[in-house]
Amino acid sequence: MGKATPIFAAALAALLAAGCAGPDDPLTVSGRPHGEIPEHTDRDTLTAGVLVRVAKSTAASGDLVIAASLYRRAHTMDPGNFDAATALARTLARLGAHDEAADVFRAALEIDPKDPDILRGLGNTLVALGQPAQAIEQYERAMREREDVRLFNAIGVAYDKLNDHNMAQAYYRTGLDTAPGNLNINNNLGLSLLLSGNFGEAIKMLRKVAADPKSTARQRLNLALAFGLAGEPEAAAEVARMDLDEASVQRNIAYYETLRALDDPKATTEALHAHFNGNSGNRVRR
Repeated sequence: MGKATPIFAAALAALLAAGCAGPDDPLTVSGRPHGEIPEHTDRDTLTAGVLVRVAKSTAASGDLVIAASLYRRAHTMDPGNFDAATALARTLARLGAHDEAADVFRAALEIDPKDPDILRGLGNTLVALGQPAQAIEQYERAMREREDVRLFNAIGVAYDKLNDHNMAQAYYRTGLDTAPGNLNINNNLGLSLLLSGNFGEAIKMLRKVAADPKSTARQRLNLALAFGLAGEPEAAAEVARMDLDEASVQRNIAYYETLRALDDPKATTEALHAHFNGNSGNRVRR
C-alpha cells in the first residue's frame, strides 16, 4: 500500500478526536470523600457540602445539567471546596462547556496544584479547545506527579493534533509497553500511522483493534475508513458490514471515494470532523 499524499496529512488532522480515550475518558474520583462535611459549622461551607452530595446523586441519575447547576452553586458558596470545584469541572467537560470547565479546573489547581487527575482534566479540556501545546504542558506536569498510561495516550493525541506524528507514536508505544492490550491506545496509534501516511501499518494496527471482542463500532469503522482511504473499497465494505446496514455501507464507500478525490484539505477536514462526531448519517446496528 502506498504512502498518503500531502492532502491526507492535512485532511486527517481530525481523526484523533474520535478514537481518543485520553481527552474523552472520565477522570478518576479524587481521594477526598465526596460530600464530607467539614468539622467547622460555617453555614455556607456546610450548605456547599450538602449541595455537592445532592449534585453527585443527580449526576448519577443522568441529569448532568441540573448537577452542574448544583455544583456551580456549591463552588460559588465555597470556592475552597475541592470536591465542588473538581466535580463541576468534570461535569462541565462532559457537557461540552469547555471554556468554563478550563476555568474551574484552574480554580481546583489553586487548591491543589499537583493533583494529577485535575492536571489531566485541564489538559483534556485544552485539547477540546484546540490548544494541544498548552495541554501537553499540563499532561507533563501530571506525569511528574504520577505515571499514568492514560497520560501517554493523551500526550500522543495532543502531538498528533500538532502534526508531530513521530512524537505521538513514541508516546503511544510507550503506553503500550505498560498496557499492550489497551484498545484506545492501539486505536490511536493506528490512526496516527494513518495520519502519517503509513497505510499498511495503520491497517495492521486497526485490524487488531477491530478483532478484539471489546472493540466499539466506531473503532471498527476506523478500520473501514483506513481501507477506504488506502483505495481498498471491497475490504472497507466488508468491515463496515459488521455494524452498518447495506445502504449505509454503500454510502460509506462513496464517502471514502469522495475523500480520496478531494483536493481541498479544509473541506476534507470538516467532513472528517462530521464523520467522527457522529453526523455522517450512518446508523450503527446495536
